[in-house]
Amino acid sequence: MDKPTYTHLLAAIELNDQGARVLQRAKDLAAFFGARLSVVHAVEYIPLDTGEAMIAAPAQLSQQLEEQAQQQLRTICDQAGVPPTSARVVPGGAVGEILRQSQELKADLIVIGHQQRRGLAALFSHTDESVVHRAPCDVMVLRIG
Repeated sequence: MDKPTYTHLLAAIELNDQGARVLQRAKDLAAFFGARLSVVHAVEYIPLDTGEAMIAAPAQLSQQLEEQAQQQLRTICDQAGVPPTSARVVPGGAVGEILRQSQELKADLIVIGHQQRRGLAALFSHTDESVVHRAPCDVMVLRIG
């Protein structure tokens, strides 16, 4: 028997309705290929503007954000029927963490969503494009929203 096209998918999701749609599509793809599914959400550190300089958020605030993200991710996974053991929240920049997780988990397909952005958001949010250009494996970008 031939080796399946994909054996391990990594769904990189946001913690909102669009992320839930990406997760559902990734779950369906994993089932189609008979592949393992992992889920990742990156919690980016929030710099604080003191008026004089930008400083990193206190560790307590970062930990609280990660705990909230864990709970939200668990809820999204439960709703999609994905075991919470397949999901992880990681601190750091979204692009870097998605790429790091894909290598660490030996994923052969990253599934990520793309949402048309307007205004200032269009200038700053290019996670999907950056992942496509830098990924060590195939990337499927889903049009959502």
